Amino acid sequence: MADTDKMVVRILFDLLEAHGVRRVVCSPGSRNAPLLVAADAREGLTTSVVIDERSAAFVALGMAMVSRTPVALVCTSGTALLNYAPAVAEAYYQGIPLIVISADRPLEWIDQDDSQTIRQPEALRNFVKGSYSLSDREQCDRPGWYETRIVNDAMLTALAPKPGPVHINVRLSPPLGATVGDDARAASPVRVIRRISPDPVPDAASMTELAAEARGCKVLVVAGFMPPDARLNKALARMRRMPGVAVVAESISNLHLPAEDYAADTLFCTLDAEGKERLAPDLVISLGGALVSRMLKEFLRECGRRNPDMQHWSVGYNHTTVDCFQALSCRINADPGRFMSALTGRMTHLDRVAPPVPSDVGGYAPLWHEARTAAMKRMKRIAGECGWSDLRAFTLILKHIPSDANLMLSNGTSIRYAQILERRIPHAEYCNRGVSGIDGSTSSAVGGALCYAGGETWLVTGDTSWAYDLSGLQALRSLGGRLKIVLINNAGGGIFRFISSTSALECRERCFCADPDLDSRSLAATFGLDYRCADSADALDEALRWLAGAEGSALVEVITPPEESATILRRALGME
Repeated sequence: MADTDKMVVRILFDLLEAHGVRRVVCSPGSRNAPLLVAADAREGLTTSVVIDERSAAFVALGMAMVSRTPVALVCTSGTALLNYAPAVAEAYYQGIPLIVISADRPLEWIDQDDSQTIRQPEALRNFVKGSYSLSDREQCDRPGWYETRIVNDAMLTALAPKPGPVHINVRLSPPLGATVGDDARAASPVRVIRRISPDPVPDAASMTELAAEARGCKVLVVAGFMPPDARLNKALARMRRMPGVAVVAESISNLHLPAEDYAADTLFCTLDAEGKERLAPDLVISLGGALVSRMLKEFLRECGRRNPDMQHWSVGYNHTTVDCFQALSCRINADPGRFMSALTGRMTHLDRVAPPVPSDVGGYAPLWHEARTAAMKRMKRIAGECGWSDLRAFTLILKHIPSDANLMLSNGTSIRYAQILERRIPHAEYCNRGVSGIDGSTSSAVGGALCYAGGETWLVTGDTSWAYDLSGLQALRSLGGRLKIVLINNAGGGIFRFISSTSALECRERCFCADPDLDSRSLAATFGLDYRCADSADALDEALRWLAGAEGSALVEVITPPEESATILRRALGME
């Protein structure tokens, strides 16, 4: 296929492919014509075109999140780039390698009242690991050397040690649509620079010291959002059987552990001060990203205030020192799966050769088990006895998610309900919790669905998130993805009806809940989705069975009563 005549662009896309990029999400434009031509010319790249740049960025985010590979984004000049910002910020805090490529005008035209001539270099500097600039006018004594060095550096930065987004701004001059044949492509000077990473676990002596320290403590392992990791799952399954260790995992940690390990909010809403004191750890080992559970964060902060000797080990690769629990004592830059596997092995060895652990340490895990069992029984009873509401609806929805499905959750109440209800964890579970924005949930699910062939992808979203990302439905139709959508319609932002800061405000419904009042049946027809509506438990059960059997993309809209839903959730969480 014909390629662009811009050597800098040919080098760029050859190196993207060499460093593992397989998918490129593009938006149409004029200035980015050389970039689009180059992406389309490479057989190793799959190009997806999404018109709306904000939606395109979230589609790419979903692709990278699920595939665990770098995905490139290509836009034209001007404000197109700024529309990437929400998804790029999410990628930064989730550690997802998005390769943002923006076309730009020649330098002499910036700020000269010509169209699309804004200051693009470093426009995303607060949300990327690195900002880079290229130009089709670069000249040096060795053509292609500078461009090769810059693109290699950008890709190495994006991929390690903790992955994240980078921004490459490319200044392009007319003519923009000129092409060349295979001979010119073969002459492009491409050289791949590789990096050898250090050992992903501490040395043997350090591991032995850490294991001995952990073995003498009441250990609480806390897992936030992470990609699936079979090695880590196996290590924690072994570690949680130790009498001095308890594990608290969030549903989007993508660990497959016993149900009680996910019952953080279910537990903490039932405990008084004495009960929390009994469960206080000596050592917290945190894995993954930011926690959804406010109650768990507050519990750990309070434990640190009461016990200044409490330790917190943060395991993984972070861009900075994260001390969310205000008790950080050790930052362990290591692969979580390998580290926890090594730590568990050494602690197991010490159990065989060292004196028994103190009785209070040995009784720590049973305390957690007893408290969580009682809390889960309470929540199950409330969910089973409550009337038609969000809680009752989510109880049914989560039971119908296939075990081999990927579940995508919107922010707001969707992710919170998923945290408190006992159910089987699906193949994998995702939510944009890096910065927890409401934007882009549908588009992220679309991108994730395009990259998951092992089963279905389900999206559970709220009506406000749904209204915020209707462009995601256009992307779904144009890209030909297959997505099962469950839409909770509780007349706006349900979260504002139960959190203390807004629930009692006179202007709550008008200024905060802000019912989108969309005709979702008509939207489904417009974007080619099969549609069902449910406004009762029996109707929802029937609709979900229909959704599971639907051949293409389909939508179930669930109508729930807003006030009753908020009242039931406050009761379930011990807020009244």
